[in-house]
Amino acid sequence: MGQNGGTSPRGPRCVALVGPFQSGKTTLLEAMLARTGAIQRQGTVEAGTAVGDGGAESRHHRMSVELSVASTIFLGDVYTFVDCPGSIEFIHDMRVALPGVDAAVVVCEADERKVPQLQLVLRELEELHVPRFLFLNKIDKADKRVRETLKILQPASRVPLVLRQIPIWSNDIITGFVDLALERAFIYKEHAASEVVALDEHLDREKEARFSMLEKLADHDDELMEQLLEDIPPPRDKVFDDLAKELRDGIICPVLIGSATRTNGVLRLLKALRHEAPAIADTVKRLGVAAKGDAIAYVMKTLHTTHGGKMSIARVLHGQIPDSATLLTPESEAGRVAGIFKMLGQTTEKRGPAAAGEPAIFRSLQRADQSWPGRFASTGLRSGPHRPQQFRIRSLLRQVIFPQQ
Repeated sequence: MGQNGGTSPRGPRCVALVGPFQSGKTTLLEAMLARTGAIQRQGTVEAGTAVGDGGAESRHHRMSVELSVASTIFLGDVYTFVDCPGSIEFIHDMRVALPGVDAAVVVCEADERKVPQLQLVLRELEELHVPRFLFLNKIDKADKRVRETLKILQPASRVPLVLRQIPIWSNDIITGFVDLALERAFIYKEHAASEVVALDEHLDREKEARFSMLEKLADHDDELMEQLLEDIPPPRDKVFDDLAKELRDGIICPVLIGSATRTNGVLRLLKALRHEAPAIADTVKRLGVAAKGDAIAYVMKTLHTTHGGKMSIARVLHGQIPDSATLLTPESEAGRVAGIFKMLGQTTEKRGPAAAGEPAIFRSLQRADQSWPGRFASTGLRSGPHRPQQFRIRSLLRQVIFPQQ
């Protein structure tokens, strides 16, 4: 159901932050962590104080060179964000991590030079059927109208880019936005919640843009199409339901606007993720994993740390994975989990068993001669190997592992 009185997916959510190089992914992560209280103060990539670029190499180059993970709590639910490097040299990290997430936020800006790289990112998401939002960042520096920008960006996407918000302009500066689904106007407040203002002076633009959004939704909803043809205003909950369903079905890519450095638009993005992004049940179905019996996880990345040894970032898809589990490959090679942790950038904290939907860090998940990222893991072996249905991904990732307690 929609945002007003309906039921949204609950439970832990895992969201990838992807997009072209230097589009502001790590800054957006920092803004969301600050906005939700996970960190006291928003750091910056330039100053070397961002959670997502906590490694020495990332700070030296002032760019992400490896995948970074951070969790926060928003309105009672846990959200884990996987910040993926944008540089083409490190795209493998993104490819391996994507199958394990519920949705992705594609961070981009109004720069036609970056459209080829944006297209590459969107193709990866489309092939894996990962639901995705597009966050048009650096809107405070925009020199084009948003509709002009969408015309530039649309060729990069196989599905329609559906504008969810239109900017409010004042003296050629964007000072806020109109939420087309919510039918409310907001004025930006730096590092604070936006202020709701009267919609009156923006009503004509809002009606035109909202109708355009509804037309795109109606392409896949006959009932909505009939309402538009008969000039019947659709209920707000109906609009939100369609936005959520068509996002999860991968037939639209909603577009939101903002400025991560000022945290403008960040709260609305978080609310869109909360109400519209799918949860773990949808992800398990997308991957073709049997959600019964032994616990199953997907390994996204293995880090080699100085003091902690090998630390593997994994997402539990079903059941619960405890500490001290012995992991077996199909070739009967064994590895033992020597600790389970949660992660905030480079900081780790010991935690208990990891349940369905939760990302966790498993220490000593692999031996030196094993490569676990891009594989499944299960907490038991039955009479024969249980192999989840394979999904569309590079042949490099088409491998399965089976742990045993």
